[in-house]
Amino acid sequence: MSGGTTHSTPSENSRAAILERRLRRERNAREQAETLLSEKTQSLYVALQQSQRVQKNLELALWASQESFWSWEAATDVMEIRSFSLNSEHASTWSGTLILLLQRVHEDDLDGLQFHWSMALHGNRDRIEFSFRLKLDSDFQWVRLRGRVLKRGSSGEALHIVGTTKDITQQRKAEQSFHLMASAFASSREPMLVLSPDLIITECNDAYIRLIAAPVKEQCIGLDFNQIFIADKVDKVQLALKKQVRFESKVKAQNGEVKAVDLSVALFETHQYTSSYLIATMRDISDRKRNEAKLRQLALHDELTGLSNRSYLRESISDLVQQEQCFILVFIDLDGFKAINDNAGHERGDVELQRVGALLTGMFGPIGEVGRWGGDEFIAVLPNQDIKEIAERCTRLISQIEEEVIAVKTTELRLSASIGIAEFPEHSDSLESLVQCADAAMYQAKELGKGQAFIYEPGLYESMTQQVSMVNDLRRTVENHLLDFYIQGKYDLHSKLKGGEVLCRWISGLHGVVSPAVFIPMAEEQKLDSTIGLQALEAACDYISIMESQQGEAIPLSVNISAAQMLDPAFPEQAVSICRDNHVSPEFIELELTESVFIRDEKSALRALNTLRERGFRLSLDDFGTGFSSLSYLRSFQFEVVKVDKSLIQGIHQDSKANALFNGLIAMLKSLQIDVVAEGVELESYLPFMEQADIQLMQGFYFDKPMPYDQFLARHTSEPDR
Repeated sequence: MSGGTTHSTPSENSRAAILERRLRRERNAREQAETLLSEKTQSLYVALQQSQRVQKNLELALWASQESFWSWEAATDVMEIRSFSLNSEHASTWSGTLILLLQRVHEDDLDGLQFHWSMALHGNRDRIEFSFRLKLDSDFQWVRLRGRVLKRGSSGEALHIVGTTKDITQQRKAEQSFHLMASAFASSREPMLVLSPDLIITECNDAYIRLIAAPVKEQCIGLDFNQIFIADKVDKVQLALKKQVRFESKVKAQNGEVKAVDLSVALFETHQYTSSYLIATMRDISDRKRNEAKLRQLALHDELTGLSNRSYLRESISDLVQQEQCFILVFIDLDGFKAINDNAGHERGDVELQRVGALLTGMFGPIGEVGRWGGDEFIAVLPNQDIKEIAERCTRLISQIEEEVIAVKTTELRLSASIGIAEFPEHSDSLESLVQCADAAMYQAKELGKGQAFIYEPGLYESMTQQVSMVNDLRRTVENHLLDFYIQGKYDLHSKLKGGEVLCRWISGLHGVVSPAVFIPMAEEQKLDSTIGLQALEAACDYISIMESQQGEAIPLSVNISAAQMLDPAFPEQAVSICRDNHVSPEFIELELTESVFIRDEKSALRALNTLRERGFRLSLDDFGTGFSSLSYLRSFQFEVVKVDKSLIQGIHQDSKANALFNGLIAMLKSLQIDVVAEGVELESYLPFMEQADIQLMQGFYFDKPMPYDQFLARHTSEPDR
């Protein structure tokens, strides 16, 4: 049919429907396949992501544990080591053969590493673990290698091994330090302990066991550390606050011995602060404490007597003054000690000091403190005592001191004491001035005749101050050659001048005319007597030179020489030198000395006298008839002159016994062929008795008084003989 619509046949429609259904099925199958593929792809992607996360976590775990991963395959003999980091996307990798690796291993560790590797490679051991030193860069570091065999061949040889490595250098150093500390702890000579926070002993070394004399270590573990102390203990509160305490204490050992220790306890906490422990270090300071006690004994006590010394006494007195506690100060100075020391010897002098120390302790020790102030001076400090009772005790003490007699050849020596007593605060309210008051009272006791006690009175200290001023003034006077030297003549029975004596006089600008009886003993005490003696000798030579130049002749002059100067080995040469410098013959100089020089040192005195005689000096024994007046001295040494003391002359014109004694003494001296000079001839009525005794020379106020040399020279130039 043309020009109209074409109609399909049924068969065509059927084929089209079939085709459409096929297309639909294919489209559905394709969609399902695409969906499945998409799901599989997504699943694979998720699995990959999870695998990557697991791998990253594994890498992070290795990084966090500071481990590196390594792998070795037999096929290539290559070991690959990978190290991981937190932020880097790539691992740090090192690869090389085993030979290259072994070249980096420390020679001391090669054998060990090769042994462990061989055991895994050819043996039945699947695991490897060994630590060795590996050279990285320029230094060796400790490395721990761990691994496991994953695959073996048909012959059992390892084909694939994997594992981890770790740098353990710091751990090794820590272990080494720990071992060193453990060794030091065990072998230390100082006792050391480990304690729990509640002071229970958990560990100790051998030195501690020896310290407390424990038989075995087990007897120490588990004990409370504070139980061993019998003095200061560990304060837990202070330890918690300060983390460390140190102090000295005493421990009692199991054998009962008490030892002084220096203890240090320190608190340590673990790195994570999860627990804490204590380290205690002890040091036995028993020897040091004993030495300190000895040193303190030496520092505060007198070595000879064992009494307190000046330092300790000052501390005791200062404490009482600060406490304003009433006390009495007794100042003891020995009389006659120097004579004992010089004649009986220093050893006997020490014995006497010890004896006096014992007497002082017996008398005052129970009621106060007794000490040696210095030399032959002692002090007693007596709190809360009655001063009159103390004065009575002092008198008894003096009697006890005087009981012992010391025989030195033909001489008997006896020790005594002069004691000054002062009271705080009655006499003074300070340490220094109180001692000065007691000292002044002691000097007053000496002035009153020695061998007695005197309680301080107002004004005594001022008097002593005056004496100190006088001593200083005398020293300046002697040093500046300001002493005057007078002359008193010596006359025969016809009143003719035959000689003279040079006598020292002191006219002070501060103290006026000072008597020789005052300043000569002072000079001897201050050791100025030798200087004065040399100045007197110079004055005598000067006067003799002037007489020779003005009158053509001179009279001999005598000079008084102290015992100390006579015993000075340098004196003979000094005397000769002075005479030589003044062009004076020593025979014009007569040296007068007293018998005290023999009492001090008879052998040295005889040696000095013989030396002076050999040099040409005349020697005279002065004050004969006083003191000990031992005739043995006249037998021991041939004096040219003996001066009879005025005490034997006084009253001879009125007392027949005195006259008989005088005549007998003179007759004896003449029989020894010794010239005699009579001192103290003050009255004309003495002259007949002098003539009767055949005295050749006399000296005294009847003839003249001591006068300055110019007056003496003018008198004997212008006046005829008496």
